[in-house]
Amino acid sequence: MNIHDISKLQSFPSKKELDVRVRSFLYQHKAALSPASLEILTFIWRHSVKYPGVSFAKIETIEKATKRSRRTIVRAINTLEQTGLLTRVPMIRPNGKRGVNILVINPAEENPLPEKKDIASEKTAERVEKPEQTETPKPVKQGSSAAKPAIDPDYLPTYIPKAFIQLSQSFLNVKDILGAWKRVHYAYQQTQLSYPVDHYITIITQTFKQAIFAKQNGSIKKTFLGYFYGGILAAFQQTVRKEVMDDPANLYYDWLNT
Repeated sequence: MNIHDISKLQSFPSKKELDVRVRSFLYQHKAALSPASLEILTFIWRHSVKYPGVSFAKIETIEKATKRSRRTIVRAINTLEQTGLLTRVPMIRPNGKRGVNILVINPAEENPLPEKKDIASEKTAERVEKPEQTETPKPVKQGSSAAKPAIDPDYLPTYIPKAFIQLSQSFLNVKDILGAWKRVHYAYQQTQLSYPVDHYITIITQTFKQAIFAKQNGSIKKTFLGYFYGGILAAFQQTVRKEVMDDPANLYYDWLNT
């Protein structure tokens, strides 16, 4: 993979957005991370600025800088990947063999970092007892103006294929459907597929079904959307390799001397 391909893995428009993402992650997960994991994350974070979100740091480099064992570093990266913060992107050498992994810091589904006033209000709420409920709430009648209707999937952007909407609306709300398709589009941008994204709808729906199966079986340790993104990125990368091998123009490509 050349520099042009690597630059396409950039996951943030600027270092500022990268910093917000990592700080937001630490706000949520810092208490659950070991000191070693925090140190390793900090190193990866600081070495992800040339292409914001993309770290070229090898295990050996992190090992020398942090003085942590290789096993500890691999375990920390696994933990960060399970939380949805990192994705390991394997590099393929010109001879077709697998190279080192590039670490990509994933964008957040939402920005969980609260403002200072929100933190203060949360602490205040903890000290205030909830008033006793003296009346049994009455059910809202159909047709009442107080009823809050669910957002119809028809309001989703038209660039999302109907086949994907029809499949996903049985499992996700409208917001998550949009979030899932954003991850499809982002994974598509990271690869060099030969056709428009709609051409790969069969691969997309199959990967979505696999993610739903994993969710229903309790196999997802991080967020569903993060798991789905990792799956669709891997599926697209496999498809790119297949397209390259199937292209007659690449039949006599010199893989060894490139």
